[in-house]
Amino acid sequence: MKNTLFRRVVSSAVALALSTSCLLPAVWAAADTTDTANNAAEEDIGTTGTDSLRQTSYSTYLQKHQDAARPDVGDITISGADFSVTPGWEDLTVLTQDGQYADTTHSADYLCWESEEGSVTATVEIPEDGLYNMRATYYAMASKSSAVEVSVLIDGESPYATASRITLNKVWINDVEVQGTIEQNSRNNDIRPSQVELPMWQDDVPFKDVDGLYNEPLYFYMTKGTHEITLESQRASFVLEDLTIYQYKMPGAYLDIAPSDSDLSMASGQKIILEGETANYKSARTLYPTADKTSYMTSAVNGKSPTKTRYNSIGKASWSHSTESVTWEFNVPVEGYYKLGIFSMQDQLRGMYSNRRLYIDGVVPCKEADQIKFYYSNKWGIVVPDANAKDMYFHFTAGTHQITLEAIPGEIGEIMGELDEIVYNINSYYRQIRQITGPSPDEYNNYMINVAIPTIVDDFKLYAKQLRDEKKKIENLSKSGGTEAETLEKMAIVLDKCVKKPDIIPEMMGQIKDNVTALSTFINSTREQPLEIDKIELITKDMKFSKYKGNFFGALANGFKAFIGSFFEDYNSLSDTAGGDSLECWVMVGRDNAMVVQELIDAEYNSRDDVKTKINLKLVAGGITEATFSGKGPDLALFIGGDYPIQLAARGVLTDVSQYPDYDEVKARFAEHAMTLYTYGDGVYGVPCEQRFPMLFYRTDILNEYGIDPEEDLNTWDNLINTLPTLQRNYLEVGLELPVTGVGGTVSAIIENGNTFSMLLLQQGLTFYNEEQSKTNFDDLKAIDAFDRWTKFYTTYSFTQTYDAFSRFRQGDMPVLIRDYTFYNQLYAAAPEIKGCWAFRPVPGTVREDGSIDHSANSEGSAAIIFTKAKDQQGAWQFVKWFTSKEAQTQYGINIESVLGPMGRYATANREALEALPWTANELKQLNAQLDTQKEIPVIPASYGVTRNLFNAFRAVVNNGENARDTLFWYNKDINDEITRKREDLGLE
Repeated sequence: MKNTLFRRVVSSAVALALSTSCLLPAVWAAADTTDTANNAAEEDIGTTGTDSLRQTSYSTYLQKHQDAARPDVGDITISGADFSVTPGWEDLTVLTQDGQYADTTHSADYLCWESEEGSVTATVEIPEDGLYNMRATYYAMASKSSAVEVSVLIDGESPYATASRITLNKVWINDVEVQGTIEQNSRNNDIRPSQVELPMWQDDVPFKDVDGLYNEPLYFYMTKGTHEITLESQRASFVLEDLTIYQYKMPGAYLDIAPSDSDLSMASGQKIILEGETANYKSARTLYPTADKTSYMTSAVNGKSPTKTRYNSIGKASWSHSTESVTWEFNVPVEGYYKLGIFSMQDQLRGMYSNRRLYIDGVVPCKEADQIKFYYSNKWGIVVPDANAKDMYFHFTAGTHQITLEAIPGEIGEIMGELDEIVYNINSYYRQIRQITGPSPDEYNNYMINVAIPTIVDDFKLYAKQLRDEKKKIENLSKSGGTEAETLEKMAIVLDKCVKKPDIIPEMMGQIKDNVTALSTFINSTREQPLEIDKIELITKDMKFSKYKGNFFGALANGFKAFIGSFFEDYNSLSDTAGGDSLECWVMVGRDNAMVVQELIDAEYNSRDDVKTKINLKLVAGGITEATFSGKGPDLALFIGGDYPIQLAARGVLTDVSQYPDYDEVKARFAEHAMTLYTYGDGVYGVPCEQRFPMLFYRTDILNEYGIDPEEDLNTWDNLINTLPTLQRNYLEVGLELPVTGVGGTVSAIIENGNTFSMLLLQQGLTFYNEEQSKTNFDDLKAIDAFDRWTKFYTTYSFTQTYDAFSRFRQGDMPVLIRDYTFYNQLYAAAPEIKGCWAFRPVPGTVREDGSIDHSANSEGSAAIIFTKAKDQQGAWQFVKWFTSKEAQTQYGINIESVLGPMGRYATANREALEALPWTANELKQLNAQLDTQKEIPVIPASYGVTRNLFNAFRAVVNNGENARDTLFWYNKDINDEITRKREDLGLE
């Protein structure tokens, strides 16, 4: 679209000016731009960050080379030892041939990449032009990363976006002493084993599409001649024996390996049961044993129980991403042919089926096994590899074998790829329209979009047809209508309206945006491949699969037992230690989080011989204040956030932890000012568990197009303001943290982490209160200046007060925003289409008099607190020290991420534990840079009055046009009055 849209808009507007009396303000504003970056933006007004991403997408790459040959020239192998370190990375990548990782099948002629970051290069001779695949034999070393991620460059360039994030999975196993068992606690509940990595060689692993769109390995086009193959990484730590360039070949049909009747009689009377929960090897740490109580027919290694926790399956909602695999290792007593049945349930992907690829001893035995379909059902069933449910027999020799099931996209992947392309095109037009009309089109202005963008009507008509075509394909695959694919129809209806009446396109922008968001969500959810497996059975011809369908009376009896048992089962108490000398500890988090804490306590604390006072963990839903003052509260509590610790401390029910001799040693685990949030008077009444602080997130692809360098242009508030003309001329926005209301259990909204006023104040060396915390510092000129500057972001620069940060950042409308650093979790897990197109760095700073830049910001978090009622104060302190230690915090962070996936990345306050979590070296560098500058705002009993009045002052200035200086002065009087009143109530005055 280079050089086209802008000129079309200008020429059309001039031609129509006399008859329509409307100009295109966004375009004319852009026409006044003089700097180079904005000239470039004018020339390419229809291109944004995701446009450039699309131009390098894998689907575009395949279309470009769809007619290329696929030469069958045999394997071209590059030994790991042939790779040399790319100049500039010598200190980060270590090459050795010490033979440490060699064994009977793998030589010492390898590349040993011990660090996480680095770049290595090797040359290869390609005999013919064409498309090739790549695979690797590697050994993933133990590290904090959950997988090895590398970028593949050919002759110094990454051929497409997916090639920049090749994922080589690690191997994970249940952390139990004996494989095939799940331990139980004294209450007869199963203990879910944590997942630990097992460093081992993995042979001939193809480079696959991690986006879940293509079943076949990735293709790379190379011309005849010499080429350089470069591997770059920030998540390396692996040994590479070789990288092989080869041609992928589909497996043959089952008829080619089908046994004769005489072959089937080789073995008889054999049944081998592989329980899902005892799988030997997993490719992801999230593939842990799961518990299902929907049917009394499911089997478990520890037997059945209507009331007790039994881990009897694997998968559920955690096994859903392409390339994730589960492997069972077993012994075959008698050689012969066995048929295979998979006892499973797929109740997540409504109206569609999930796909798995079957490997036997690492090989897909036939084409039918290359894609096994698991249709939606909320009941357990048995699935065999053949799509027509016919028996298929596979040969097994006597001895040890492996069966692997791998998640693949199936046919739906190609459809999702097509829809991804349509969504991209519609979103591209949406941004073009927005650049003409602005974010709030004038309903009385006829923008004549179809004249400014002549192709839009025809393209919208085409996209509507394509959406309906893809909807039919989905319904044909699912063999049903009325599925969630109706989302496609809704988008098509909106496009039909735009085609029928092009004049209403500006007023349809809201609907276009909403439906694009809904369609993107549909694509991301549909490309997932959820499946839960109870067990796999291998049986000979004369045997029958186990029964899996229950009956009414069996279900009734099981339900009755569960009902009666519920009266005797304490579901709030998570630990198996209660009464006696135990201490009662409350947690108010999600049940998954609480179960991880309980398992960690049982395994690492209560089981220790040197621990005299055990911990009885209870999951509660709020009410800690009421319970405490009614005499029914706990002895200690974890993850207590907001102003709770200070409010409780002010009323004399919490223990001052600074009295303990080793307090200073514990304090050193955290950021310098972390204890400020839990300090009241001369005491400290909490030890940090979590610490969440802000970072500046930005879209690298979009900023690059406008010549904005984040390292320089977003480093200070002044520089950020200087970039606003470039961004706002193109209707791009900057998002600042501005919570509207506080949420129960958190500090009042105004001093949540990342609040702009707090940052501006702290960066000038000032905090909220005087030394005695008896009045505010808001009458200081620095505070007045900070308040004035804060409000000007919304008055002078028209920043948006409320917005959907995730959607706006994902779509590219808001390429710069300040958010809690755990925003990373949401982007990483829920926005895979922009992976590699965003990053984060410290928040903008203020230049000091000495020329240095202060990036100070405040944090929020949660703490472990000890109540004065605890009978064993020293025992409680010993537990708090253990739980906030590096070892416990690291293990909790790893375990919770194993359960919740990347969305559950833990914001630990322990700095050493933070470094042990799976952040890349560059990500950790940025986090530490911000953490080093953190300064905290004290919490006082009257914090609610401070924040409420300060926010009222903000509204008066921004919404009512009041004078900033006078408004802050008058509201500050109310703030100080409330502080004085509260101090008098507590006897502090």
